[in-house]
Amino acid sequence: MGRREVTIRPLAGESGFGMVSVLVALVLLSAGVVVLSSSSVFMTSMQSEARVRSVASSIALGYMEQVKTRERAELTSEPSVRVNRWGVVDETGAFVRLLKVEPEASVVDAVKVTVWVRYPGSMGRPGEVEVSTIIYVGG
Repeated sequence: MGRREVTIRPLAGESGFGMVSVLVALVLLSAGVVVLSSSSVFMTSMQSEARVRSVASSIALGYMEQVKTRERAELTSEPSVRVNRWGVVDETGAFVRLLKVEPEASVVDAVKVTVWVRYPGSMGRPGEVEVSTIIYVGG
């Protein structure tokens, strides 16, 4: 008795996945994963920056309130100083605060007071918050 070889042929319209199809699917899947992970890193970075910016805003607003309570004769510009997250002067603080007082041309007997706070931003770029007001100093 002879041996018969059996050949299996796919039925009409029936086909399987080829190696190219599998590779294309893997490439598309990996590209999607990379996009999702990079957007996750970006969102985390933006949340962190928002948190630090909020602290910087609090420092600027708090210091502006302190400046408003000063005697009018004591309203003078101050050099930049390092402060911590509570606005207390600290040589190792991550924030830099600056006070600028200048005459306000649009209002008689008034000065424009501006507080700037620089903060460490995301991706190595520092950010800045500015708060300004006009204070009547009298004549």
